[in-house]
Amino acid sequence: MSAIFNIIYITALTFSSPYLLLKILTNKRYRSGIPQRLGWITVRERKSPCMWIHCASVGEVLTIKTLVKHLEKEFNTWDIVLSTNTNTGLFVAQKNFPGRKVFYLPLDFSWIIDKVLNAIAPNCLILIELELWPNFIMAAAKRNIPVILLNARISEKSLKWYRILSKISERFFESITRKGNFFCARTSGDADRLKNWGIPEEQMVITGNMKFDTIITTLPKETEVQLTQVFEIDKQDKIIVCGSTHEGEEIILLRTFQHIRKKFNTLRFILVPRHIERVNDIITVIESLGLKHVKKTSLDKGEGTIDRQKYETVILVDTVGDLLATYSIADCVFVGKSLVPKGGQNILEPAGLAKPIIIGPYTFNFHEEVQLLKEADAIKIVQDESSLSNEMMYVLEHPVEAQNMGKRAQAAVRKQRGATDRNVRIIREILLKEKVVFI
Repeated sequence: MSAIFNIIYITALTFSSPYLLLKILTNKRYRSGIPQRLGWITVRERKSPCMWIHCASVGEVLTIKTLVKHLEKEFNTWDIVLSTNTNTGLFVAQKNFPGRKVFYLPLDFSWIIDKVLNAIAPNCLILIELELWPNFIMAAAKRNIPVILLNARISEKSLKWYRILSKISERFFESITRKGNFFCARTSGDADRLKNWGIPEEQMVITGNMKFDTIITTLPKETEVQLTQVFEIDKQDKIIVCGSTHEGEEIILLRTFQHIRKKFNTLRFILVPRHIERVNDIITVIESLGLKHVKKTSLDKGEGTIDRQKYETVILVDTVGDLLATYSIADCVFVGKSLVPKGGQNILEPAGLAKPIIIGPYTFNFHEEVQLLKEADAIKIVQDESSLSNEMMYVLEHPVEAQNMGKRAQAAVRKQRGATDRNVRIIREILLKEKVVFI
């Protein structure tokens, strides 16, 4: 049955090969890790039991920071290795888990998967959220490797897709639902959708969202001080930080900046794009509006300066891993991928830092998180450029209410914690056969 998916993948690659080839030739992001994706991964040297944790990208990598610390204590004789799909995910994983084996997830062709499973020889696969690659799952089942899904999330759209895959391959469905696998769902809605797919109730429990356990609620004061010095920010400055922005959003945000800066003569504007390889395109947009810009990399090296023109200058953060620190200095936060129909980005980071948050209408990938903050009256949702401008001005004009809004967001985050402990207890039961009792 692996042959079915191999054929599907080969067909898809054949039709998309001109596009992929162009991307590989012109974009470093697509060239990253090609050997590893094709299965060229060094053999794991240690002979101890191994736990393989897979994360799709940066968000999932950050989600497991607390989990890995717990597992290191609970399973101190085990080897823990990590994989990810993206180059930014790999960078963040290497940064947060030094000394650990970190690599790109191989392409889901059966012969590549077999080669990598031989090299890693895992005793357990832990998948974060819902990374269910058919050949990967079937190969694990063939080797009797338990698969544990943590933070398991599934939308109605994904449910339809996995039902189709299950009809294409009965073996894939049997591999998913086999005894020994377990699903730790984030919410009751996710659990219901998993049941509708056919996951047995006895192989599932609602443990909550681990993201809340890793959300940082305080940063060292030196971090904020250092950043304000680099960005030449004064005490009277009002700071808007737009994080994880995507194509099509920057032009709207920059026009909004131009509009509201007429009312706030000490307004500072910071853009943190989701993909730093888009920096040159964003610079073109900035210049087309007659605005100045300076890149963080230039400021870090002492090659750029803001000086007297700082209120006309857009700060462009073109580094990886600085978003959280940048949020910490904000008076108003906008979280991107939400003004365009892309599904939103992580709103919990600024919430944890008690920042007033504004988002656009397109947040279907973060429905539960948005709903949580809506119920806490801790987020503002705008529909267009006009309402974005109005809400940003309101936040800046009402600093006390903005601070209270941020505090409500932080309190909502803190209330949701505890999923990591519950998940560790599930893992312990499955791998060490210790009975878990939730109180």
